[in-house]
Amino acid sequence: MSEDYMYIGQDFTPPDSVAKVTGRARYAEDYMLDNMLHAKTVKSPYAHALVEHIDTSEAEQMSGVEAVVTFEDAPGGEQSDGIESMQPAFDQEPRCYGTPVAAVAAVDEYTAAAAVEAIDVEYRVLEHVIDPIETLKPGGPNARLDGNAPGDDGEVQTIKWDEADFSGDFPENPGEMNYGWSFGDVDEGFSEADVIIEDVQRAHSVPQNPMEPRSTVADWDSSGDLTVYASCQSVQTAAAGLAGYLEMELDDLTFIANYCGGGFGSKASAYPAMAAPAILSREANRPVKLRGTRKEEFFWGNGRTQVIFKFRIGFTSDGEMTAIDIQMIGDAGGYETGCLNGINSAATSASALFNPPNMSVEGCGVYTNTPKRWAMRGPGENQLALALAPTMGKAADELGIDVFDLWRMNAADHGDPIGESQAPNTSAYMVEALDVIAEDFEYDERVERNGSIEDGRLIGVGMGVAEHGAGSVGFDGLIVITPEGEVEVRTGIGNLGTYSYAGVSRAAAETLRVPWEDVVVKWGRNDNQSWSVIQAGSNTIFTESLTQHRAAETAIEYLQEIAAEELGGEADEYVVEGGEVYHEEDEGSGLTFAEAAELAVELGGRYSGEEIPEEDDLNPVTIAGAQDAIGEGLVAFGFTSPEDTGGEAMVRSYCAGMAEVSIDIATGNIVVEDLRGVSDCGTVIHPISVKGQVEGGLLQGLGYALYEHYNFDEETGIPYNTDWYTNKTPSILDYGSTDGSAVDEPDPFGAHGAKGIGEPPYGAGAVAVANAVYNALGTDLEPPMLPNKVLDALENGEAEV
Repeated sequence: MSEDYMYIGQDFTPPDSVAKVTGRARYAEDYMLDNMLHAKTVKSPYAHALVEHIDTSEAEQMSGVEAVVTFEDAPGGEQSDGIESMQPAFDQEPRCYGTPVAAVAAVDEYTAAAAVEAIDVEYRVLEHVIDPIETLKPGGPNARLDGNAPGDDGEVQTIKWDEADFSGDFPENPGEMNYGWSFGDVDEGFSEADVIIEDVQRAHSVPQNPMEPRSTVADWDSSGDLTVYASCQSVQTAAAGLAGYLEMELDDLTFIANYCGGGFGSKASAYPAMAAPAILSREANRPVKLRGTRKEEFFWGNGRTQVIFKFRIGFTSDGEMTAIDIQMIGDAGGYETGCLNGINSAATSASALFNPPNMSVEGCGVYTNTPKRWAMRGPGENQLALALAPTMGKAADELGIDVFDLWRMNAADHGDPIGESQAPNTSAYMVEALDVIAEDFEYDERVERNGSIEDGRLIGVGMGVAEHGAGSVGFDGLIVITPEGEVEVRTGIGNLGTYSYAGVSRAAAETLRVPWEDVVVKWGRNDNQSWSVIQAGSNTIFTESLTQHRAAETAIEYLQEIAAEELGGEADEYVVEGGEVYHEEDEGSGLTFAEAAELAVELGGRYSGEEIPEEDDLNPVTIAGAQDAIGEGLVAFGFTSPEDTGGEAMVRSYCAGMAEVSIDIATGNIVVEDLRGVSDCGTVIHPISVKGQVEGGLLQGLGYALYEHYNFDEETGIPYNTDWYTNKTPSILDYGSTDGSAVDEPDPFGAHGAKGIGEPPYGAGAVAVANAVYNALGTDLEPPMLPNKVLDALENGEAEV
């Protein structure tokens, strides 16, 4: 880092830290309102069914029961216009086990639970499907009454591959696809290839499983105003989504989400269990809390989209990639069109990783009777990373070169075109990340141990790279300087635990050159903050740092103009630094921020926010969020547009991962002895947070490769493993050492060079571990790579021992 920064690249104590370690932080479950009721839901015991009759009369007559609602009472239950892709709060056609069809609010949870048991529901059990390939077969079951696949404009269609051969791992001669694009000349690319690798890999679905199950408190008062305290990653976008669920005006909703105990994408926006207590509160005219259990989180909390890949990749004899063809089948679960997003994200990621000259992709997304699929630390990029681990290993073996060299020679570079649009990336330090981690890991020496046996354990060393979008534009910043001299950074993002909400404010403080102790970070509610990006998808640091950087630039402009008006001279002769604005030739004469804020109130107009400059294309949410400050201090807005990324460029971040595993030949148990990652996340704003993000992502990727999965009874569609014992997440016993760091090179479009980080470390961990297992065994295992699969490979001779 060459620039002389005050705060960028320095560790600090985020403003919520004391509240968290002392227990004063209030998560959604911690809110206890006067006269509050407690909710429980009636959940479908079937994977797919239709409610033909529901009798709530006995529950309604029970003492202590204050409200009962069903799918007939819920907005969105009929998939009304504008929210077709949302799972309704209660559904007449539950399309996976555990889907709510009704709910009760009572004076306590015990009464609510008893009332749930008193509700009589008559179901017609329908055919169900768990495997996405099965629904594509002629005569195969459909996951919905109206079809089995997402169509255009939220419609549902039916796709059957009548002419396909289903005897292999991926159907040959597939039929209709509902997604696809290409660039270059793929046939020409394969004709130039000396080696063509064909491979089928299944990247499975896993539950999101955050530490905090989702809970919501809703208070819908008699005036029609709703206040919601939610377990959610985001704020502004979640509030807008909830307003859509409830078919209400956003202005009538106050949405509060100060803390979130993890979400990984499943809590990125509004969700059905958030709408349910609000509907009950409106019915009862009292506050209602719905508290989710760990088991409920498994089927309420969404899952990573399952993607089945069929790769065909061409290489020259020296390893240069000439063409990629990818066919995919994506699993949407019971409700979401997100499988198409997963397919698109995976395909785009392949282009962003390798910049192949010729590429074609086709995909078919279908519904299954499983929990809704959604982004989980990326919608599809990390499925691609996991699937590429053995495929790139096989290519390297066929070419007779090391897999590291194969990745490196085909690595993306600055400005490379990406995906269907062929828009350039803003920066790509993928080669630098690979070089840093190879040296730190001592890769050249350690890779020589691949396939060796030490004390009864097979050794494998592996590597790989993952990437993800890392920022966007089209959002607003809002800064208020008060007559007390405080600088309020009002950001409408959530606090999902990564401290990005505070890192954004550090970037604004850096631009203003203001003492950090004078900065007040405002977050966690939608009614007095700016219109902000969804708190997901590695978006926050680039997107919100840039918006608040723009707001800080506006504040500097206003401070200079106010000083010139008050003290004389030209505005550009004034310096803003240290909480003051002073003339460049007379540092001792100037205004404090407090004095300038008072003058802003006196001058009014655009300085106090009473006039919004017409050229500022601000979201109405941002303008409304400034209402309590208008006329009370200096109010500065900022906004971003495509011009801020050169008109069309895509912001992407990368992470290189390396792992060493040991495999017990007797038990099949895999231990990750060493796992490391180096991120290309632009300029590092908060070093300790970067380290935590990289290491946390690596370990989640470890869990994805080795342990976590859904397990359904094929006959009933009911999940077996709905707890942490049967759906294992990594523990400290499953790995030895881990380390995360960053290249720390600036993105040319990011505020102070920063861009996002969160998603790629997950894929880097998964691909590195999976490639290490491949190199240890000499064969690939379908993930999750459980001990029984290792033993099967050893016993049937597939593994090279």
